[in-house]
Amino acid sequence: MTSLNKMKALAVFATAVALLALTACGGGSGVSVDDAPSSPALTVAPEPTVAPEPTVAPEPTVAPEPTSAPEPTAAPTATPVPPTAVPTATPEPPVVLDEFGFSLGLDRGAYVNNLPGNTDARGMVQLEYSGVNVILSWVPGSGVTNEGLVSGMFEMLRDSQPDLTLDTVSESTFNVGLESGLVIGFKSVDGSGDVAGGGLVGAWNCLDAETSFTITVTGQDASLVQLRFNRLINNFECAQS
Repeated sequence: MTSLNKMKALAVFATAVALLALTACGGGSGVSVDDAPSSPALTVAPEPTVAPEPTVAPEPTVAPEPTSAPEPTAAPTATPVPPTAVPTATPEPPVVLDEFGFSLGLDRGAYVNNLPGNTDARGMVQLEYSGVNVILSWVPGSGVTNEGLVSGMFEMLRDSQPDLTLDTVSESTFNVGLESGLVIGFKSVDGSGDVAGGGLVGAWNCLDAETSFTITVTGQDASLVQLRFNRLINNFECAQS
């Protein structure tokens, strides 16, 4: 640097120092620093907010198409099975006892036992008939009465059962068709005094055939004995002359 330039620089520096001294002493009519308009403070501008990236809206969910309800499956039709035919039991034909000049209809199940030597004039038949025992006998009608036939049969029953006591309890009449008859009822008592059963003894005449008949029905049930007796009498027919 030249000497001239150094001198200029010193002069400028000295001038500046003099001005500063004057200002510090309050002299002159210079402008006060306080009166000078203050420069606005520098405001630091906020950093620009970065706008968020737009959110991509989710694609609308496509609602599934309604599934059609399955058609109801038709229940299988049961094939009708024809019922098995149950074999029908062949009913036993009713028994009719008509070998000896009279007719006696018996219900199904009656068992007939003909004694050997039976004829139209005289004989005896034993029956097992639905819970009762039956004896039917017949003899020529000449010189016999219903009372004698009943009494004779009752005595025969009494003698054949010595361990039982037979006592008569009733006596009445009945009809066989147009013929009249006589019947007695009795009970059987054992040694301890208990009733063991009973029965009915009846007799009648078939005048046209000149034959007299005696029937004895015995059993443990008095009602059943009476029922079977009535049934037999109603099913009996004298021989037609």
